[in-house]
Amino acid sequence: MCIGRILCELRSERGMSQQQLAAATGVSQSTIAKIEIGRNEATASTVRKFAAYFQVSADYILGLEDEFGSRTRPEPDERDALEERQLLRAFRKLSPEMRATALKTLKLWTECPGDGR
Repeated sequence: MCIGRILCELRSERGMSQQQLAAATGVSQSTIAKIEIGRNEATASTVRKFAAYFQVSADYILGLEDEFGSRTRPEPDERDALEERQLLRAFRKLSPEMRATALKTLKLWTECPGDGR
């Protein structure tokens, strides 16, 4: 799981807006928004601030361990790899217009919903 999605989930679990998190951590709302949509990478300092605020490890924020402190697997298992290859083969068969549509759809499915709180 990417840092943006993890950050969004932590924030959502607490019913917080991006602006509220910004005020609590000293990280600007625009920076938080850009991290959540994957437009910017979080700096080490920012990761430390989020980890301290949410009382989780930096490794959890970075997606390197789960909520129980277990290390996540860096490599997908064999079944995941097969599914990824199947998706890639199917994607390559699409027209450029359909590729754009597929990417937009995947982006909607995988990104944090808008901050309409």
